[in-house]
Amino acid sequence: MTNNKTYILGERALVLEITQDTLSQYQQKKIFALHAWMRAQRVFIDIVPAKTTITGYLMHSQDPEYWLAKLQDAWENIEPEAYEPTIHTIITHYGKHHGPDLQSVANLTGLTESQVVELHSECKYQVKFLGFLPGFAYLGDLNPQLHLPRLDSPRTHVPRGSVAIAQDLTAVYPSESPGGWRLIGRTDTILFDHNLDSPSILQPGDIVKFVPSTEGIC
Repeated sequence: MTNNKTYILGERALVLEITQDTLSQYQQKKIFALHAWMRAQRVFIDIVPAKTTITGYLMHSQDPEYWLAKLQDAWENIEPEAYEPTIHTIITHYGKHHGPDLQSVANLTGLTESQVVELHSECKYQVKFLGFLPGFAYLGDLNPQLHLPRLDSPRTHVPRGSVAIAQDLTAVYPSESPGGWRLIGRTDTILFDHNLDSPSILQPGDIVKFVPSTEGIC
C-alpha cells in the first residue's frame, strides 16, 4: 500500500513525498531503487533524496506532467531488490591531529579512545541521503554509545576528509568547510570529483565501512 503523493515544484522539479514522519526499511529500500531508476533515465540534471522525499530536476522543461506520471508508476511498481548497493571501504586515520575530538568523545561517553574507534569501525553504514555540501553523505546508524550532540560552537574550518559524528549519524567532509560535527579521524579517500560524470562517489543506499589505518590509534 503506497502512502505518497507526487507533484511538480516550480517548472522542472518533480517531487515524490512519503506522507509520514519516518520510513520503514522497505520504503527506504524503494527510495534507493527509485533513485537508481531516475539516474538511468538520463533526463534529470540532479536528484535529491531526503528523509521522506525524493526530488528530480529535469534538464529541460520537457513535459513535466509526463515524467511525473512515469515517476508515480515507477514508485508503484519498483521492487526494493532492484537496487544493488555499492560497498565502499574507507581507510581512516583516527585520533591525534586527524581527529582532534576523539579524546573528548571518549571522555563524554565514558569510553577509551580505542573503544570509540572500535565501535565506530565495527559497523557498516548506509548512505541515508546527501546534503549540506556536494558529496556530503549522511551515514547511519551510529552505535548508540557514540551518540553525542553537535559542538556548541562550530568550527570555521574543517579539513577535507575529516571523519565526524553527530547524534545518530557519521559522515566524511568531502571538502573544506565550516562544520559542527565532532571530528574523530580523517581519510585520504576522495569523495567528490567534479570531473566525473557522477561527481559524488557515495550514492544513497551505498554501504560504507571504515577501516582503521595501521598508523592510527589502533
